[in-house]
Amino acid sequence: MRRMPFLAVLATALAAEAQDVPAPEPEPRPERLYLNPGVLMGSTRMVAMGGAFAGIAEGTAGFSGNLAALAHRAPGLERDWDVGVTFSLLDVPLSNRRRQDLDNDGLADLAPRSRQYLMGLLLQYKQFGVGTFLRTRSVSYCATPECRSQDYIQVSVTHSALAGAVAFGQDDFIVSLGLYAGQATLSQGGEEWRYGGTGLSLDLLFRPHGRPYRIGIAVRPEVVGTWQRADGQPPVLGGSPIYSGVVSPAVLSLGVSRRFGEGAERYNRLSPAARRQFLENGELNVPPEEPQDVPTGTLLISGQVDFISSVERAVALRSVASFDEQPQNVGSAMLLQPRVGAEHDTWPGRVRTRLGLFVEPSPFEGQAPRPHVTGGFELFLFRYWQDWSFSTSFDLARRYTNVGFSLGFWR
Repeated sequence: MRRMPFLAVLATALAAEAQDVPAPEPEPRPERLYLNPGVLMGSTRMVAMGGAFAGIAEGTAGFSGNLAALAHRAPGLERDWDVGVTFSLLDVPLSNRRRQDLDNDGLADLAPRSRQYLMGLLLQYKQFGVGTFLRTRSVSYCATPECRSQDYIQVSVTHSALAGAVAFGQDDFIVSLGLYAGQATLSQGGEEWRYGGTGLSLDLLFRPHGRPYRIGIAVRPEVVGTWQRADGQPPVLGGSPIYSGVVSPAVLSLGVSRRFGEGAERYNRLSPAARRQFLENGELNVPPEEPQDVPTGTLLISGQVDFISSVERAVALRSVASFDEQPQNVGSAMLLQPRVGAEHDTWPGRVRTRLGLFVEPSPFEGQAPRPHVTGGFELFLFRYWQDWSFSTSFDLARRYTNVGFSLGFWR
């Protein structure tokens, strides 16, 4: 009987010691969030033409579709250098935000906030070009049944590139190499969980002088973004473990464009600056100078096919707000995405109209592809230092609506 007090004290000490041992920290989930490349983002011209831009590759607003545009000199360029900037906003209408289906899974996203924008900068010197673009999509998801704004889980997905390009021959062939990055930020209650990864991109453009067509190839690598843990940050979001990373599938785009109408053979003409530089370098067989007001065709048709690679252990982006459910794997099969677009000089020098069509495949098993109708116009405004223009675009599909506005330079 004398041993009982001793045993009681020992049991109490062991229980106290067990309570002092901290619970093991939860591990991130092994799945990766899928950064869907099927959502069309870009300049208003690119959107209006259905994203069929790999075979056009011109202007600051175009090099997000084909980085070879960095060394593609404007036909009216007279100096050795050029600078280009662009900003495009693609905003989901307020009345449609909760009914949108951005990832094409057949269900409404119920997202109270959704916005996309693109910014780009281009610098050219002779046959060389460098530039960068930043393309961001932000969407918020309801994390509670009450859907209070302070409980939103916001997801920001960013694709960016820093690249250089060089033109060969008489600007007939352009090659670009760049560093391509995919990043995502999850945030709630003032705290952020960041992911990021990089890869190399290789883009090409063939634009034979005196021919009315171009051929473009754009290669985007698969980018896996790992969780970039801040000091002392727990791997928990909304009371559940976060996902271990994000993944953006590899994309191979093959595009071709062609001009029709009077002067269509001048589609790939040399700029005055390029012609002067070739003459200064003793180049032979340089074509004669052509007046800038000569027609270059009134209709531009462009076609493109995107091959989207399969990925492993990927789940839908909306899974960040449905931790109580078993996430559905997506992107397990290769996808095919055809595009076609047209641009018409409806009022030469004043108004251009655009129309496009593309079929968006779904990374969700059993979900049918979704056709999109796109369009828009560009309006010349005035000349002050540069020729300024205003343009707009729309993208309409089942459970998806997007409109865009842009202020830029008339080319």
